[in-house]
Amino acid sequence: MSRRWLVIVVVSVFVAVLVVALALTGDEADGPASVPTPTASSAPSPTTSPSDSASTSPSPSPTPSATPTPSPSASTAPAASFSATGDLISGWYWLRDQAHQHAATWGFVALPETGDLTFVVEVLATDAVDGARGQQARFFFAWGPATSVTADDWSGRLPVTLPNVSPLEDPVGYTCRGTVTIPRSTIGEVTDLTVRIGRDDVRGELPPSDVHIAVNASSVKLRLP
Repeated sequence: MSRRWLVIVVVSVFVAVLVVALALTGDEADGPASVPTPTASSAPSPTTSPSDSASTSPSPSPTPSATPTPSPSASTAPAASFSATGDLISGWYWLRDQAHQHAATWGFVALPETGDLTFVVEVLATDAVDGARGQQARFFFAWGPATSVTADDWSGRLPVTLPNVSPLEDPVGYTCRGTVTIPRSTIGEVTDLTVRIGRDDVRGELPPSDVHIAVNASSVKLRLP
């Protein structure tokens, strides 16, 4: 009888231990799983691609620059006609013959009705064939009615010296420019006028100039009031 109770007690203890073990196993299975907490060092740093940078930070538009406006200059009128003797080289007639007979004429029409007449003159000048740069232009400027052909037809003439205005970077250095003004009293009421540039004095009173002069159709222009 005592042996039978001993067996019962042992079995009961075993069952109790088994129940407790099963209960503990269930608690662990039902408990929350641990979640690792991210740290600042483990968090990935955001990266920016070139396209993202362009979309978020647009490049500024270029600022337009102002274009300088040239200073206004006095208006001029070109000649209605032009003729010249001399050696034609690259669009310029060179007045350089030994007899000093080469000359050029410009015809102007519809002159201003009052006031003296001022002409803007630009020529080339040197001292010889393929001569030196920096020479002043020396010549005679004559004027008269549109039909002027002889010495007696010219209403007046002036010996003229124009300064050389060639910049230092000009490889030739022949450009001379200036103005010539003729008195209204010498032309009366004419509406058309011929002007002449030559190295000889049309009146034969002054010695000729030996400076080589080159002219073209644009060399003489009438300054308008």
